[in-house]
Amino acid sequence: MDSIRKQRIESAIVRLISEMIVSGKVKDPRVGFVTVHRAKISPDLNYLSVWVTSYCTPAEKRKLLKGLHSASSFIQSVISEQLRLRVTPKLHFLWDDDYIKALEVNELIDKSAPKEEES
Repeated sequence: MDSIRKQRIESAIVRLISEMIVSGKVKDPRVGFVTVHRAKISPDLNYLSVWVTSYCTPAEKRKLLKGLHSASSFIQSVISEQLRLRVTPKLHFLWDDDYIKALEVNELIDKSAPKEEES
């Protein structure tokens, strides 16, 4: 499959899932404010990994991922309806630790940067 097509599908799915969560179409109470960062689709379009984060405790994180997992069939049906793919990928939600680590590194860099004196 063409890599550009895969990227378009992945970005369309990220946008669609984000819109569904923000608009309240996902009714599961465990799914609160979630940021969908990226998606990676398998070469055969059968599986899709979606990386998410949220500002929450580890217990809330587990609840959030369980809520997304239980809502995945609904989300998958909306993706199928909106994007009209021949094969609708099975969704797998993952916590994006890389994004959290990048934020921590950026915070450390900002703290260690020399402050410019104002005249």
